[in-house]
Formats: sequence, structure tokens, C-alpha cells
Amino acid sequence: MGSPMTKELQPMPDDWTRALAIAAHPDDMEFGAAGAVAAWTAAGKSVSYLLVSRGEAGIDGMRPEEATKIREDEQRASARIVGVDEVEFLDYGDGTIEYGLALRRDLAAAIRRHRPELIITLAGSGLHAAHRAARPPAHRPTPR
Repeated sequence: MGSPMTKELQPMPDDWTRALAIAAHPDDMEFGAAGAVAAWTAAGKSVSYLLVSRGEAGIDGMRPEEATKIREDEQRASARIVGVDEVEFLDYGDGTIEYGLALRRDLAAAIRRHRPELIITLAGSGLHAAHRAARPPAHRPTPR
């Protein structure tokens, strides 16, 4: 028996051709939506990735400049595996991403450049601050 808080999921629309997946770090999309992205690209949809940081703080014991190269290469390789040809990085420092005017401006500019019909982001209340900051303002709850 379902909880009264449970909402029935609606079918994913399929009347789009171009999507932009936005995430804070390299590998976020792989943990969050790579299976769906692979299915969409196999069906002829175009998906591009926009990463707010290069993930330079993500490998313990490695200097950030070394980790940057590895994380970028891994991200581009994993994107190719699921059919994503375009990966863009915004160059915000890993571990210092904050929601604010500069990030909103850069996200809006990227959305205008890519002209997606669908925007894919990570969702959920348990996300840490960098993941919440990387979601475009349209995904933010409106204060009541």
C-alpha cells in the first residue's frame, strides 16, 4: 500500500529532439541518468552535457590540475558511450559552486546557446549544495 504522499509518475514526453543535461560535476549524469540518456540517443534524440565544474577536487590525494584532466577525459569518454557528442564545462571551482547571479547568468547563456527542448537535471531534496546550485532557476521551488 502506497503512502498518501506518493505521487503517480507521469510518462516522460517523447515529442522532443534536443536536450541539455546540466550537472555540477563530471560523473553526476552517469550516476543519475546515463541509462535514460543512452536510450534517448539510441532513439535518435540529441543530448548535450553541461557541467558546472571540472571535478578537480574529486580524487583524494591528487593535485587538482591532475584530477581535472582525468575527470574531463573520463566525462567525455562516458558521454560518448551513451551517445552524447557535446560536453561543455563552465569552469566553476569544484567545492566552491554557489547559487547566485553569476551562475544563473552562465546557465541561462548556455541554455540559449544549446536551445534545448528538454532540460535534464538531478532532482531531490537530499542533494548537496553544488547539485542544488547547478539546477536552473526554473527547477527551484517557489516560496509559499
